[in-house]
Amino acid sequence: MMKRNGDFEDIYLKYRNFSVNVALKIVKNKTEAEDISQDVFYKLYKLGEKLDLKNDAKVRSLIFMTTMNSAKDYYKRSYVRREQLMENEVGEETGDDRYNPEARLLRMEEKEYERLVLQKLHDKNPVNYDILIKTKFLGMSPDSVAEEYGFTRNNVNNRILRTKAWIKEELAKMYHKSE
Repeated sequence: MMKRNGDFEDIYLKYRNFSVNVALKIVKNKTEAEDISQDVFYKLYKLGEKLDLKNDAKVRSLIFMTTMNSAKDYYKRSYVRREQLMENEVGEETGDDRYNPEARLLRMEEKEYERLVLQKLHDKNPVNYDILIKTKFLGMSPDSVAEEYGFTRNNVNNRILRTKAWIKEELAKMYHKSE
């Protein structure tokens, strides 16, 4: 449990850059990533005594997931703002899908399917979800992820391959249902 502000400050100093880097992978803007990270730590600070800072792995995981969710929410909000601006623009049709409402809807539907499948993976197999996120989205090497989990590199690579195959199957099921 967080006993005093110094405990939280230690966590903040230890994980601030980690949180910024996680957000940066999603929003692709350093300033926005820093803002997201600040919001994440503010949310955690508000938890006060409810926040257990003793288990480093849990704290890191909590910061990771909170940052990912906050960055995705931020990205969605900025995406909606960009979409509204594009709709208000006056100009000729181009070959670009951004100005085609049907193409935009299809892309939004695809993103929603991807989000649902990733959520299903997270619920079904949190370890494989975490490995996939770390290696494919955060750019961590399979060796470092293997070391973190106490697995071999081959085990991590096999989990990634099986997870990708599972995701493809799940997406195919969803696309098939929607037809």
